[in-house]
Amino acid sequence: MIRALLPLTLTVSMGCSDYEVYSLENADIFYQLEASEVDILLVVDNSCSMEPYQTKLATSFDSFLTYFIEGDVDYQIGVTTTSLQAIEYDPYYDPPCTQQVINAIPAPGVLVDNEIITPDTANAGTVFSDIVNVGICGTAFEMGLGSARLALQHAQSGAFNNGFLREDAYLSLIFVSDEQDASPLPVNDYINEFRDSKTGGGRESVIASALVVEDPSDCNPQQQAAAVVGSRYIDIAEQTGGLIGNICGDDFESIVTELSLNSSRLTDTFYLSALPEPGSLIVGVSDAGDVYEIDCDTGEWTYELQEEGDEVQGVIVFDRASMPPPNSKITVKYNRGDGDPAGFCGSEDTTDSVGE
Repeated sequence: MIRALLPLTLTVSMGCSDYEVYSLENADIFYQLEASEVDILLVVDNSCSMEPYQTKLATSFDSFLTYFIEGDVDYQIGVTTTSLQAIEYDPYYDPPCTQQVINAIPAPGVLVDNEIITPDTANAGTVFSDIVNVGICGTAFEMGLGSARLALQHAQSGAFNNGFLREDAYLSLIFVSDEQDASPLPVNDYINEFRDSKTGGGRESVIASALVVEDPSDCNPQQQAAAVVGSRYIDIAEQTGGLIGNICGDDFESIVTELSLNSSRLTDTFYLSALPEPGSLIVGVSDAGDVYEIDCDTGEWTYELQEEGDEVQGVIVFDRASMPPPNSKITVKYNRGDGDPAGFCGSEDTTDSVGE
């Protein structure tokens, strides 16, 4: 299962009209965010149970780039491990964890191979595969939050990770682990430090996502032996508007694609401020001065009801191939109703049109 937090909406009430047109009660206005620059830090667990997950991630580069390309994002991707403690050689683990292999593990908080992948990186897929395969000889006390904190501190001080943290770029943190975070500080302390790394960037400048265990029963018997719910990673994702993905899921590629969408700041889902009369829904998009209405029967969008705890909301979901482009404005007009999706694209006739 994949979950993300709700986007912000601006609700505008429609007043009476002097013209003989049908006036709808609500107009919700949304903006498709543009993230022209995004720095993405992948924090990958390098403990002994992670080999199959690293392998899957290593082959998912094209999926991971999907929406960075769609949104014309200037991205930087770096990888660090969850190992913050010193790692000692143990003959029990030889092979594969020889002293030579252990010595090759990056120092805590340092980017793997000192590599930063950008749109100009040659053979980027191969480079990505190499650096996310961080090995399985790291510490068993995974400290992903602490490692991300140290990586950002290095970038700020110039000690390591030079050039990774750009002043005007959004920051996307992605934690990949099959166990709980063991970092010493409370989760909110890390959130505050992550946000402080973006001077003047505000709360929306940083999002953190978690590709972790949500329920060990979702994992196969081999995976269950090491699987621990990553509740601290889940907490930070929920608080920052990030994505939560099941690392044990069979649809790993689609999960990575969702991470791409979330990190790019594009969205296909827009939450209405009130329950609509579905037959009255009118959706319009304003892009670069062009304003166009999208009929409900085109398949470019659909209306759904979604539950978030005890709350039920009406939602407009665009087909991924028809998502509003960056910097566009989306207007959804409707009359209030019971929200029953059975009335979607129904027979209610409205003559109102969507404008700016």
